Amino acid sequence: MGNRTYKTTTSLITNCMITMLLMVAMVFMGCVSTSGTAMESHRKGIEGVTEKEYFIPKKPVDRHCIGCAWSKQFGPVEDPSAEDIRIKKEKSFNNVQQDFAYNLGVGLGGQSIIGPGGQVGASGGSVKKAAMEGVEIITPVSLADIPFELKIPYITEALRLANFKMKEEKSSKAGIQAAAGTKIGTASALAEAGSQARRGTEGEGLVVAYKLHMIDPKSYSVQDSGNIALELDKVVDFSKARLFAKARLQRIEPGASKSLPRNLLWSCDRADAASRDMVATWIVELKSTDPKRKSLTIAFPGFPKIEDCQNFSGVVYSRLDPLTDKIIRQKINIAIIDAEVSDTLQPNKWEARISLVDESFNIKQIMPDDL
Repeated sequence: MGNRTYKTTTSLITNCMITMLLMVAMVFMGCVSTSGTAMESHRKGIEGVTEKEYFIPKKPVDRHCIGCAWSKQFGPVEDPSAEDIRIKKEKSFNNVQQDFAYNLGVGLGGQSIIGPGGQVGASGGSVKKAAMEGVEIITPVSLADIPFELKIPYITEALRLANFKMKEEKSSKAGIQAAAGTKIGTASALAEAGSQARRGTEGEGLVVAYKLHMIDPKSYSVQDSGNIALELDKVVDFSKARLFAKARLQRIEPGASKSLPRNLLWSCDRADAASRDMVATWIVELKSTDPKRKSLTIAFPGFPKIEDCQNFSGVVYSRLDPLTDKIIRQKINIAIIDAEVSDTLQPNKWEARISLVDESFNIKQIMPDDL
């Protein structure tokens, strides 16, 4: 009787222990499986968002093109007369972003400059890791520096592989073919250009993707002062904008005290190129009562006169309002209708108009599916 009871008790204990072990194992396996599935789903979700945020160039470039307008057909559209925009570079610590950029770099025909011979994968995973760690995020110091115009998308961020360069080509033509099995999977990564055309896109460092923003038309507001007569040696007061404008004729005598002011902004490139031959210049000075704002001097050719250099239009002030996230900026438009300098370098004729345009707007990000 005692022996039977002992065996029954032992059997029950054994069964309980097995059951408990199975339950623990199932719980543990369930947690791991759930965690793995969640992590995988999260990663795929982030990858999807990353791919939807960036525009991929049709051909590899080494310029960031921050502030350039974007064409759906041609990509970045550079304006030769545009001012340089201050930029900042930050290292990407996002593994998904690094992997995304690396795959694009390989797919666009780039090669790593790390490892023997500079070949991608030459040293296995270490080369890929080093190349991925070289991912840079290039953005403007201030978004207010970008010359936004209505209905036009502009480049506000560039994803760059610092440890990549374009593959060397033996022929006079450069063939850049999307690698098989890459994530981008686009035949549009195929590009051909003559050796002369490649000069602007060669060098170490490969830009693989862009982010775009444009003006949100719902938030756009504008106030125009209208055309105001700009007389010589008289002040035009834009009181609401805390801005004053004054025009005068500046005679130039080399070696004397009568010389051009520094940091002039010429009305056109031709006038800038011929500035050393100028003997008289029409000067428009813009000064603000705001101590944070700098004065601006705009020059128009007086003598010798240069045709098609009698107009100026540009942004004279811009900032990002942190309270409203709006870009606030002011544009000045100046048109010289008639101007003439005498043989004695005195003003014979002068008629001009000036207007001030105040703008404010928010910007919104543009996704590839939006264009």
